[in-house]
Amino acid sequence: MIEIVYDQNENTEDNIFAGIALPKNIRQIGAPSGNIRIYIEDYVMTYLSQMANPNSTFARGAILVGEGVKSENGEVVFISGALPAQNLELDLEETTFDDATWSCIYQEVKTYFPDLEVMGWFLSRMGFSTEVNDMIVKLHLDNFQGTDKVLYIMDALEGEDAFYMAEGEYLRRQSGYYIYYARNEAMQNFMIASKGTVEPEEPDEVEQKDETVMRNYRKIMEERAHNAKMERMNRRLYVVCSALAVAVLALGVAVFSNYQMLEILENRLTESGVFAQHSGESDKEDSTEKLIKDLESSANNDGQEKKLEEAGQARSAVVNLPQYYVVQNGDTLSSISFKMYNSVGYVTELMEANGFGESDEIHVGDRILIPTVD
Repeated sequence: MIEIVYDQNENTEDNIFAGIALPKNIRQIGAPSGNIRIYIEDYVMTYLSQMANPNSTFARGAILVGEGVKSENGEVVFISGALPAQNLELDLEETTFDDATWSCIYQEVKTYFPDLEVMGWFLSRMGFSTEVNDMIVKLHLDNFQGTDKVLYIMDALEGEDAFYMAEGEYLRRQSGYYIYYARNEAMQNFMIASKGTVEPEEPDEVEQKDETVMRNYRKIMEERAHNAKMERMNRRLYVVCSALAVAVLALGVAVFSNYQMLEILENRLTESGVFAQHSGESDKEDSTEKLIKDLESSANNDGQEKKLEEAGQARSAVVNLPQYYVVQNGDTLSSISFKMYNSVGYVTELMEANGFGESDEIHVGDRILIPTVD
């Protein structure tokens, strides 16, 4: 929420609150609007924040006391005290306001805040945001009747808070409120008396529920972070795999097309009687160059431009086929470069084509890819 600190010198705002003495030293939270204003004293806010702290052993709920002041056009709710409400449990279905509960509440109010009245209640909902559900609405409407009664919800884990007031059968969230500063001796005395209370050595039921909620909340946050990380990794992996699949498919199509061209060339040579069909695949590869030369010679002798064109296509297919060299004893990348290119200046091309680093070694029997160079 927006927080504005300033001194309020005027006691009226467009004459809505004329006749109501408003505090001068205030701090604005949010953007209060309408003809109803909520003012809560600073000591009360301090006490409620301590109560809502996840590490606190205080109760999770409180009764808010103060007074309501009305004018002809506006209404102001002042909250200047708070008392712990042990009956407000995390499981709201177990919360009840019976006669015995109210008797105890009124006795506490009379003891510490004799001049004030009950103006609403406070609820700390760690990890559950500041939104209200049907159970909360029912508890408020059944036990805190009146348009000037408030509900103040705080979520310490999310760092959020909100005021609600009844509007018909619903609770309407207020757009903002004010924190004011005053000599609140009654609240100071109560806070001092509360600190003197001896806390049990073993964690009580409320504290155990606090710890359970915190563990569950942290677990949910960790699972969400893990799932988000896995989703990002899966998306990246999908993109990489898709790119690799396209590259492999393109390479396969190119290789298949080259081999298909050789098959067509051999079949036509066989049909024309230039070359007899070979049975072995290795013989076919070894005699390819001879086939091309025979086809070119026959085409030149007969003046057949079509055969010359087929010979050119076949030679192009042969050039584009991947070539490999099997490493022999005593071979180095320099000697292989000299054997394949008649020059030792192509060591870098051999390393890049085979993904070799400077520290990589070659061994007898390795198949080395021989790249095509200009």
